[in-house]
Amino acid sequence: MALSLFQWIGVGLLVAIVLIPTARWFWKRFDLPSKRALEIMKRHEEDAEEAEIWAGIEAQVEAETTTQRELEMKQREKQERSGKSLNEDKSTDAWTKLGIDVPIQPVEREEAPPVILEKTRDESDDETESKEPLEEAKEPDWELVEKMSKLAEPVAGVPDAPDLDELSDEDSGSKEEESDWPFNW
Repeated sequence: MALSLFQWIGVGLLVAIVLIPTARWFWKRFDLPSKRALEIMKRHEEDAEEAEIWAGIEAQVEAETTTQRELEMKQREKQERSGKSLNEDKSTDAWTKLGIDVPIQPVEREEAPPVILEKTRDESDDETESKEPLEEAKEPDWELVEKMSKLAEPVAGVPDAPDLDELSDEDSGSKEEESDWPFNW
């Protein structure tokens, strides 16, 4: 019995149709991992999850320490840039050179009253009925005004400042002569 090429292909196809599902069934049925292999695979998965969690925690701790170090470095740089303040003797000496015998005290800031964003109907009625006069302006510090006026007077040992208008006129005259530009910039 001689089979033709197409018959051999048909027989092979029928054998494949029967054997492939059979082999797959045996594969699924008997190719399961053992209990020990399942335990090992489960342990590996748990270890991988735990390693991921610890890596995240370590990264967070490292980021916090990095930001803390950067903050400390910025604070050190700020302190170094701020310099040292003058002691009392040097400060009074500097003020006397400027012509002020007593150092000027720093100005104290006044806190503004809190801003009310929402007004109720009762408050708006009260405001329209009686308007309070504004607080009187505070008097200027006359001691400070006197000291500032003394600064305008010449001090012995300090040279006079040059007149900037005269210098700018001299410079502009010399620039016009030297310039090759068609326009005076």
